[in-house]
Amino acid sequence: MSQPGPIPTEYTAIMTGEPFLHFELKIVAQMRLKGLSSSEIRELVKADNSFQHKTTKSIARVLKAVLRRLDVLDDRLVELCAHGNLSSSRIVTLFAIAKTNLLFFEFLEEVFREKCALGNTPLTAKDVRIFFTQKSQQSPLVANWSEGTIRKLRQVYLKTMIDSGLVIPDEPVSAPIIDEELYEHLKAIGEYRFLAALTEGM
Repeated sequence: MSQPGPIPTEYTAIMTGEPFLHFELKIVAQMRLKGLSSSEIRELVKADNSFQHKTTKSIARVLKAVLRRLDVLDDRLVELCAHGNLSSSRIVTLFAIAKTNLLFFEFLEEVFREKCALGNTPLTAKDVRIFFTQKSQQSPLVANWSEGTIRKLRQVYLKTMIDSGLVIPDEPVSAPIIDEELYEHLKAIGEYRFLAALTEGM
């Protein structure tokens, strides 16, 4: 399995249909550790309804997302996602999202990290709304997204932060304590930008 590659260079609204998906990524990571290929994982997930989704359309959409995220994880990160403690596996899931979505990565850098630096202040829906307003002013691509798309993305971004454990509604945001093994591994593979986004540049 290859080392995590570069972040995409263009913004995308794909997260309207792709939330945190920690449970699903964890299942697929466990399958990958057993040696299953992407095509074998697709067949098994659909046959067993491993994600416990109600429709085949939903399963197919989620499978596409989690396999894309899985592909940016190296062997150690796959293992930590599959069998690591809850905190570490959620950080790996967040990493996989950030590495496949430039706009969300910039959200971590420009909103979450700033909140951590300020201290004693929560991350709210208003903060997410301001972020997207600024991006609409900076990017013609984002400016052309519909109001409904922007609204959905705002909801998904905030819920992703809550599901990751980095944000607790109405409570001050602080940099997470990352398990030493995960922290050192991310440093070893050169993921300083991601670590800086979560830990105020530490």
